[in-house]
Amino acid sequence: MAETATDPAAQPITPAPVPEQTVVTFTPKPAPSKFAAQRKELQKFFASLNHLGMGKQRMMFIQSMAMMLTAGLSLVDALQTQLLEAKSKAVRKLIQGIITAVENGSSLWKAMDDQSLFSPYEIALVRIGEEGGNLARNMEYLAEQQEKDRALRAKVKMAMTYPAIIVVLVFVLIMGLGLFVLPNLVQVLYSLNVELPLATRVVITISQLFEAHGMVFAPLLFLALIIVLLMGKYTRFRAVAQWVVFHTPGIGSLARESIIAQFGVILGGLLRAGVPLVEALSSLAEVTHTVSYKHFYQKLLEHVNAGDSFSKSFKALPECNRLFPISVQQLIVTGERSGGLSDVLMKISDMYDKKASETAEKLPVILEPLLLIIIAGVVAGLAFAIIVPIYKVVGNIGRS
Repeated sequence: MAETATDPAAQPITPAPVPEQTVVTFTPKPAPSKFAAQRKELQKFFASLNHLGMGKQRMMFIQSMAMMLTAGLSLVDALQTQLLEAKSKAVRKLIQGIITAVENGSSLWKAMDDQSLFSPYEIALVRIGEEGGNLARNMEYLAEQQEKDRALRAKVKMAMTYPAIIVVLVFVLIMGLGLFVLPNLVQVLYSLNVELPLATRVVITISQLFEAHGMVFAPLLFLALIIVLLMGKYTRFRAVAQWVVFHTPGIGSLARESIIAQFGVILGGLLRAGVPLVEALSSLAEVTHTVSYKHFYQKLLEHVNAGDSFSKSFKALPECNRLFPISVQQLIVTGERSGGLSDVLMKISDMYDKKASETAEKLPVILEPLLLIIIAGVVAGLAFAIIVPIYKVVGNIGRS
């Protein structure tokens, strides 16, 4: 039997199997829970209490490291030199801890971070410099920016000295009147035998309170002032305290200009050192203590992390126009489009540093009328409360 020839074209074509595509998924690192984050912050806070008052030593450490690394010393030799020059026991312990960690194979930025003394901004600059082989240059950048920040804070402190002295003197004046002057005047006012006005009755009540509890009331008032200051720095009450500062004539302008200058120098310095924008914004949010600006930086970070430009992010955040002038926003957008964002930010920092310096010089002139009005109001209120009953007596005598 003859074989039947088969036509290849008539046979069904079986498609070749398509190889399966391997889909690579990246699982993001889970964010720490709110409780874990709070516990970590609490641990850092208690660890930082061991380094209270070491801000100047921290700045000197970074400046010395920048100078020695730029001169060509190795990292360990530079740290050993720092240890030999350290005079304080706390500073020697700090440097020794960094040396031990580095000799055991740890990176410098990790050893510095473990000491709970250096800010996230400083750690980020050191880490990027170390990983990119530009540690000496980044330390030099950091030293320059720290010097600018120190000079700006010194100007702010000098500007606040005069108002602080006036407030203390007013407090002492009121306490002195309440403890020594008003108790004697109360007896005179009672002996006039006339109907006392409301202001006089208020002064008498305050005088009686001082006379009965003055020795306890004065220390308690001073303690309450300290508690309010601590709450304004370490608790949620600081949002209220900062709101008052930003709405005080002169002081609010100085605070806003200082924050914008700090924004430029920190973000610009990080970008210039090679830190990615998302990480730079994250570090900026961590080192910012002003509540309104911290929340704004966190929202800005979310938009930038989602791929939005600064222009789109600014339009999506309604509080932006309140926190940043339009001119600053336009400069940032222009710098982003031109690829020179770090240079633009450093120019913004220089510009607002000069503005803050000028405002700091003018601040006593701005606050002097306000403080004089407050003092005049206190004195006028006391004079009114004391003189009105006396005029009533004199008027009754004249009519009789």
